Amino acid sequence: MRQPPTAGMILDYFRERGEALLAELRGFVERETPSRDGASIESFVLDYSSRLDEAGLTCRQFPGAWGPQLFAELPGEDPPIVLVGHCDTVWPAGTLAERPVEVRDGRFYGPGAYDMKAGLCIVLAVARFLFDRQVRLRRRLQIFIAADEESGGDTAHPCMDEVLAPGSTAFVVEPPCPDGSVKVRRKGVGIYELKITGREAHAGVEPERGISAVDELARLVLKLHGWNDPDRGIQLNVGTVSGGMAGNVVAGSATAGVDLRFDAPADGEAMDKKLRALEPENPGAAIEVSGGLCFPPLVPTPETMRLGERACRLAAELGLEISTGSSGGGSDGSYLSSKGLFVLDGLGVEGGGAHAVDEHVLIESLPVRAALLAGMILAADEEEPSA
Repeated sequence: MRQPPTAGMILDYFRERGEALLAELRGFVERETPSRDGASIESFVLDYSSRLDEAGLTCRQFPGAWGPQLFAELPGEDPPIVLVGHCDTVWPAGTLAERPVEVRDGRFYGPGAYDMKAGLCIVLAVARFLFDRQVRLRRRLQIFIAADEESGGDTAHPCMDEVLAPGSTAFVVEPPCPDGSVKVRRKGVGIYELKITGREAHAGVEPERGISAVDELARLVLKLHGWNDPDRGIQLNVGTVSGGMAGNVVAGSATAGVDLRFDAPADGEAMDKKLRALEPENPGAAIEVSGGLCFPPLVPTPETMRLGERACRLAAELGLEISTGSSGGGSDGSYLSSKGLFVLDGLGVEGGGAHAVDEHVLIESLPVRAALLAGMILAADEEEPSA
């Protein structure tokens, strides 16, 4: 019987391929995949799928309005081990021209590099490791790459429900905590759009005939921010606003994008009801609320903590000192945990600047985090099946 590779052997494999990992990351980042840009995401998924094919996986795609979801699989016993990521980013098309890839001071800068093209790199690297080293897993290995995680997972989640079974062990390659720790707790997330309708009028001639949607929106922004309750873990942010047609016209319409974060599921439900019950101050205006809760909180379970402790032990063998931590960001891992999968999140590559102009990954982290992910798969595979 072939002995499983040691942590040192696994790390050596990925370090020997460090330059190739970096080159592949550059190629992924230079293919922009804005969330809800179906054509760009489809092109990326086709390319990524072909690479998984070469590593021996069987791939299928689920078409969707915002691009296809990608599901890949190696045969084996149940329950499966699942690697979960997403290929969409928050950055609009054209960002790369304004902020091209840059490598300096041991860091790789580029839009979407940290969240989460680097995670996709190590998933692919681990698939190749298993193929190259002829590692035959006992448990079935599945890979699910979502197309719309950054916009709430509306099209990905039904596909996850179809192919990912409760009781599976899911490793999510979202970025880790700032100190490299894996994530066992996350806030829940709601994404909303407020649309306010007023009535246009000439601002200089007959302003009294108008009903300003912008005025209504301004009041709403202050009201919503007043609902923030840090002690209870409730956060609301009005992140985008738009409205009106010209400076000399009373604004007849306005919109706002609202982000909700919460720790307790009951608080999420309560805030959702408050948002949907909003009323305008001017009775002639109207408020329409769309969107809703999209990610439940990730709440630690005994299985989550056991996986986290294992990750810490394996990381120590690779020269990393990490722990288990929490994040205010949402993740498909939270959704999968609520569906009965055993989830460990934050197994991606170290770096910083998620959703920010200084987004980057630490280059030296690429092979190490790939080795950690591979080690977690091998350790999970060695477990005896439950009776």
